[in-house]
Amino acid sequence: MKREEFAKFLGELKIVNDKGQDTDAFIKKYEHRNVYFYNDGCIKKILASEKNLILTTDLVNAALNLIGSDRIENPKLENPFIPGELGYHNIETDIMLTNDRGEGVPRDRVSIEVQHVGGDLYKGRLVLYVSRLTSSMIKKGEPYRLDNLNVVSFQFFDAFADSPNYRHTVQLKNQEQRVYFDQQTITLIEVAKFLKKAKDFANDNSRLAQWLRAIDTLNREADFSEFANDPVFKVLQNEVKLCNFSSRYLMHVDMSDFDRAVAKREEKEEIAKGLLKDGVPMEIIVRNTGLSEEAIRKL
Repeated sequence: MKREEFAKFLGELKIVNDKGQDTDAFIKKYEHRNVYFYNDGCIKKILASEKNLILTTDLVNAALNLIGSDRIENPKLENPFIPGELGYHNIETDIMLTNDRGEGVPRDRVSIEVQHVGGDLYKGRLVLYVSRLTSSMIKKGEPYRLDNLNVVSFQFFDAFADSPNYRHTVQLKNQEQRVYFDQQTITLIEVAKFLKKAKDFANDNSRLAQWLRAIDTLNREADFSEFANDPVFKVLQNEVKLCNFSSRYLMHVDMSDFDRAVAKREEKEEIAKGLLKDGVPMEIIVRNTGLSEEAIRKL
């Protein structure tokens, strides 16, 4: 299902539950359908499951453009999905993959996340998240031997709208564009740009491009024959089936806490716009919305 259709399905499921009706019977009518892959709860169950480690590893290698000896070969899920559990939502990622490269070589630590809404809130959150992951690598009193951290973010907005690229690597660099520290990398995947400008990327046969097309095909529930002979995508096709998700689990699948925060801020901004239009003094708008005067003036 597409995002909007899946959200509608979840809403109807909650109504069925609130009425005390049979949620399992309701879901059974949709068991042949696909879930929306990029939903927080769905991607967690699929990519953070031990049995699907081949999927997660292949996607990580594709997103980071790792080839040859640089590929993730010894993956381990740090926070695996446990069948029967509901999972949880917080500011931290639910999907974390580690990879040992041998004695004396920094361990790889890769997180995967999805964001549908951008803006300054998201950038700040992402930087905060990277700093938290970095600080958690070292115990008090130990030397500063850091893992090779990679944060992979699949975004449905453009981080670099004017760039012809849909994949971006962000690192600490100086004014000469020389990398200062290569063990902390943010990889941004602009999914919406890739799909919207499909013709521009038609000749892109990279593994990441194949992944994005395969996921989009499953979300749209379109003809999947193009990917049917790929063993990894065959597993993916089976795992996105709604029949793999219990009604109990789906009852707890909703927007992430961050999406809620963004929605709440947008609501405050709409209120501020209305108050500005009515000529309400700035100090009163600030007091009633919690927004800064600078943010309000930008509306």
